[in-house]
Amino acid sequence: MPAVLAAALFGCSTMSPRSRPPEPTSPTNGAIVARVVLNAGWFGTRSPYSMTFHRLKADGRPDEAVFVTNFKSGRDVYLLDAVPGRYVPVSVRYMRQNNSYDIGFPEKALKDLAVGVRPGSAVFAGRLTVAVKGRAGKRSEFLGADLNKEAEIAAMDCALKDLDGTLWRDMVARRRESLGPSEAAVTEKGKVVPRQSKGKYTYVDMLGWGSPVRIRGGLEWRQPQGRARIALVWFTQDMREYKSPAEHLAALRSAGSPEDDHKVSEVVFCSRTGYEARYTTYFYPEGTLVGSLVKVYLTETLLVPEPEGVFFLHYRAEKAHFEKFHPQFRAFRDKIVLNPNPPLPAGAAGRP
Repeated sequence: MPAVLAAALFGCSTMSPRSRPPEPTSPTNGAIVARVVLNAGWFGTRSPYSMTFHRLKADGRPDEAVFVTNFKSGRDVYLLDAVPGRYVPVSVRYMRQNNSYDIGFPEKALKDLAVGVRPGSAVFAGRLTVAVKGRAGKRSEFLGADLNKEAEIAAMDCALKDLDGTLWRDMVARRRESLGPSEAAVTEKGKVVPRQSKGKYTYVDMLGWGSPVRIRGGLEWRQPQGRARIALVWFTQDMREYKSPAEHLAALRSAGSPEDDHKVSEVVFCSRTGYEARYTTYFYPEGTLVGSLVKVYLTETLLVPEPEGVFFLHYRAEKAHFEKFHPQFRAFRDKIVLNPNPPLPAGAAGRP
């Protein structure tokens, strides 16, 4: 295979990618997500039309069968419903003035671009950058593939939106959760918002609620009108509030009121196993009769057991305002990073 192969298909009609993603034909099939950046010099960037993959045989040689991505959105291309195995991207296609152009990836780079599709899983094939040069792209140059965590997070975040409402979204969501939060610099109105460190965790404050208040074990942010609160709490084993993970989990299950379902969901947070629940509480001001005046609150709590303590993230708001402030809470949550754990002693359990 030449270093970079480009072919112009003038006047050819090509089968366009689907306007909607295809649904899985088997629960064991997976998905490949790739982001392609085509730099065209003075012409700016172009969006990819499709990408072609070969499946690798057991000996590492490519099979003759060709697999073309079957969905695209902007710079992202998707090979959905892929049978488990190893795949390697060999070329990318783009359109210009109703003509299609194929740019091949250099043979020496292919071994580093291969990805493995596991049953029922999504995999990232990288952020592939190509400099489009020459007439019909014949002198195009492959600049490399970015396979790092931040590149994958950016692509998977877009995939969650692109594949919303399909069976592929849950698959992508599991992969996205396993990556943990992004640690990239956050900007607002062109300015970098600094990441703050507080012992066990770091966070980026873009709530606009003012400075947090110190509470036992952590920090609490209060919405200016008093309609919502967000708290980060870290209890170490030497604090009186600390209980075993099993005890904290039991308390989370029993929290709330009779009308709550008392369901605790297992989630992935910062690559750790966590537990999440939502429950209702009633507040009766002092001096009032029960039932005469009441405020109803909804609370969403995340519990993450750690070897040296327990981490809590609480979001509480008046029931009437819970959904209004919930997107701000989720954006805040997505930028929290838990610092690495010390090694577990041999035989120690990591879950309650």
